[in-house]
Parts: sequence; structure tokens; C-alpha cells
Amino acid sequence: MQALLMRLGEAGIPLDSTIIEAMMEVDVRGFSDFDPTPFFHDRPLVFLETPSGGVKTISAPHMVATLMTHLELEKGHDVVLIGAKGGYFAALICHLVGSEGSVSVYDPSEEVILHLEERLHDVENCKLSEISSLNKAPKDFPESANRVLVTGSIRELPDWLEDSVADGGFIIAPLGGEVNQTLIKRERIEDDLYDTTLGSVVFGPVDIKESEAGIPSPDTLADVLEEAAAFARVHEAMDTELLQQMDDLIAELRCLPDDLPPPELNIEFDEDEEKHPLIEILSSAEEWLGGLWPLLAEMFNIRMQNPGAPSEDSSSTGFSGGHEDLIP
Repeated sequence: MQALLMRLGEAGIPLDSTIIEAMMEVDVRGFSDFDPTPFFHDRPLVFLETPSGGVKTISAPHMVATLMTHLELEKGHDVVLIGAKGGYFAALICHLVGSEGSVSVYDPSEEVILHLEERLHDVENCKLSEISSLNKAPKDFPESANRVLVTGSIRELPDWLEDSVADGGFIIAPLGGEVNQTLIKRERIEDDLYDTTLGSVVFGPVDIKESEAGIPSPDTLADVLEEAAAFARVHEAMDTELLQQMDDLIAELRCLPDDLPPPELNIEFDEDEEKHPLIEILSSAEEWLGGLWPLLAEMFNIRMQNPGAPSEDSSSTGFSGGHEDLIP
């Protein structure tokens, strides 16, 4: 860990003495039973897998240090975490805010909460709660918090979460679609909220169930195509006609009902059988959409940044595809 922190400092990752002390004191190996080697090579560390293929990770150390720095934690702060990160984030924050502060962790997964109860059982100033949805405030949610950290991708912050922030406090959250987001600091000053952009990031979902492999929903497909179209417009990667076709397809996908069940993947397909609405829409766009997939794959071919990796680690060379995102 000492060597990792030295490499992060040499790479320009913000690290003050309190964060260095916390990361030296809190052993990440206590929060995952998986091989910890990736973490010490500045990569995410898996802490939980589900039978259906869902995966949750502890962020790469460069992102851990970056988020802890942005939180500007002080002794006595009351902090809310949405998304657990294996309990490692909570343990670090508890160390930084001291016994006079507190950490409240909320996660939508029962498996994750059980994992946290096992790993954080001896941390007195940490409270764990399972939440059903971010659409409404949990009954036990703090009335006032100095800091709120959302550790998974979210399109918009709910009003109730913004209202929970104390005057002079702030929320840090990765806002955007499923492919990439912008890390935002949203600060409350009296009755007003002010945003500061902290950079481009790629976070996974808060809920481990959303990381399980499956057929994407119409909205998810629309999100991906929308982000691709925006990227293509900025970099002039597609002609006007193709962009219009993408816009039309996105509009069709958005019109499908929210509660539409996913199509069944049958090996044998009956041509007389009525097609699923999603399959029908994609089939009608097959002629031009099929040729786009290689370009879309290249657009989103983002390689993990590992500024704290050992020099002999050949994967620490940066990004492919011209992206410069921080990826947890």
C-alpha cells in the first residue's frame, strides 16, 4: 500500500496526509475475499458476485483517493453513502470523520448489506440500511448531512436527497447515462444549489442487479445510442442522414412502455409468430444499424486509467480511443 500511494502521488493524484493515513490504516483486504492484487495495481477490486453474473467492486485506488479528497472531510462530519463499495469507503470515511462523526450507508441489495454487516460489525459510528428505490427518501434517512456521496451512476439526483444536505454541505455524484457520466459536486448555500464539474467518469450502477447480464431495456438502448450520437456530432464521425436515422430510432425506443417485458431469446424462431416490439423496431433498422456496431464499439472502447500501477504493468499506459475519463 505504501508503494501504491507513492506511485499515486508521483502521478499527480491528490493525496493529503489524512487520506494517506486512512488508506494505510484501513486494510482493503478486509472488505473482499477476492485476490487483492488488482487493487494494488490501481484497478477495481471485486467484492461480490451474484449467481446471475452481477458484480460489485471497490473503486480503483486513484478514484478512492480522488473522491476522498473531493469530499473535504473533517472530524464530526455526518456523511451519507448511496452504494456500499464493499464497506471500504465507509471504513475510510469513519476513520476520517472520527468518533464524533457518522456514516450512513444505503444500498438497494440485500446481499450487499449482509456483506457490509459482516465487514463493518465493529465500526460503531456506521449505520447500514437497505433501500428499495431512490425515488423516495428512506424512513430512517438523516434530516441533515454534511456530505453525500453517490457511488454509482445516476441520471438525476432526487429532490429529497438534495433537500437532505445541510447549508454549506454538498453531494458528489456521477450524473449521466450508463456509458459515462460527469462527476458533479452539488453544494447547498442557504436555499440555493451550485454545481461544480469534477471531470468525466465511468461508474457502474448502484444496484448490483443492474450489473447482471441480460437483454437491455429500450431506455438503456436509447441511452447508448443517444450518447453515441452526441459523441459523433462533436467529432463529426457520422453524416447527417445517419444521425437522423439514429435520432428517429431513439425516439421510437423512448415510446415503448416502461413496463414492457424483455423479449425471450428462442433458438428456434417462428416467422409467423408476432415479433416483440423491441425486436420489431431493431429489425426495421437492421440494414443501417448493423454496420454501426463496429463504430459504436470503438467509440466506447475506454481503457482503465491506472496511474498507480507498477511501471512493469503494461496496461497502465492510459486510454484507447482518445478518451480521458477517470474510471472507478
